Amino acid sequence: MKRVAVAVAQSKTIGEAVGVVREAQRQELRRWKEELLQEALEAFVAQHLGGRWQRRSGPTPWVCAGCGPREAQQVKRNGHYRRGLIMLEGAITLRVPQLRCVGCGRGISLASPFLPARRRFWGELDRHITEAYLGGASYRQVKALVERQTNSDVGLMSLWRRFQEQAKQARNPEVAGSIKTVYLDEVYLRVKGKPWWGLLALGETDAGRRHYLGSGLAGERSREAWDGFVESLSLPEGGRGIIIVHDGDPAIAGAVAMALPWAEERRCVWHEMHNIIRRARDSYPQDQARQRATTEQGIQALRAKWPPSPRTTSPMERRIKDLRRRIRPMDGFGSLAGLTNFMRAWIAKENTRTQG
Repeated sequence: MKRVAVAVAQSKTIGEAVGVVREAQRQELRRWKEELLQEALEAFVAQHLGGRWQRRSGPTPWVCAGCGPREAQQVKRNGHYRRGLIMLEGAITLRVPQLRCVGCGRGISLASPFLPARRRFWGELDRHITEAYLGGASYRQVKALVERQTNSDVGLMSLWRRFQEQAKQARNPEVAGSIKTVYLDEVYLRVKGKPWWGLLALGETDAGRRHYLGSGLAGERSREAWDGFVESLSLPEGGRGIIIVHDGDPAIAGAVAMALPWAEERRCVWHEMHNIIRRARDSYPQDQARQRATTEQGIQALRAKWPPSPRTTSPMERRIKDLRRRIRPMDGFGSLAGLTNFMRAWIAKENTRTQG
């Protein structure tokens, strides 16, 4: 503490002083976490085997590859080995207890819940990597960010593997309230240069909170793809009491009519107006006056039968715009598995954000 105080006193600017304090705080937190995890490892072993010179009986969570599940009296300590671990505050080194089977003499993996085997990054750093990547940073930018924060070298492939593993484990929070409206739409994606379509369903509760209900992937815009996706959604049987809003795509309309026959189906009025304008231009390409008159007539007829709100897919369009903004710099995905994991992580992030 005295050394830090001297360094702060010798600082020439307030920014330099703040940097000294932050670095001292980071180092102190890193040491505290290292000591805490070290004590937790020793306590985990003592919980099942007793103290260093004690013997306990009863089941343990450890399994020998040759003998199977082991009782406490069938396992003994066998020293320690050093293991490096990277945390947000930097790299630490732990002395991990080693275990040996009394029956066959084989080593037994410690496998503690808070320190999985062959894991180089601590859990909080995994979340930091996932949040940075979903927030718009490339793998190279995440690499530079992690290396700067931890003062440790990190490989691009390690970051990729960590994100894929975290994405596979992504879970959506429970929907708070009953779903009253469902918006359906699709987004264009690319895998190895080939087109793919992301099928999306956004639900809105009676309290006005919105939550992704699911996503699907299809190699083409087809009725079959939408049939399977709509049937996979957890909605009341037949869509009773549900309002379905979509852009009028025949594939979506057919799937809704088949899987949700009792739902109230509404077509987005913005898309309807856009179609009216496009048809007028196609019908009278050289006559702007006729285009305007036909467009005005069509819009007036549309307004006469406008349904009450909700009547547009705007809530879904805004979320698709955010998704496109994120994936545009990526220039597509290298594999279908990578795209699947990304969509799972993205939807979990968005649902967590909207659910607060």
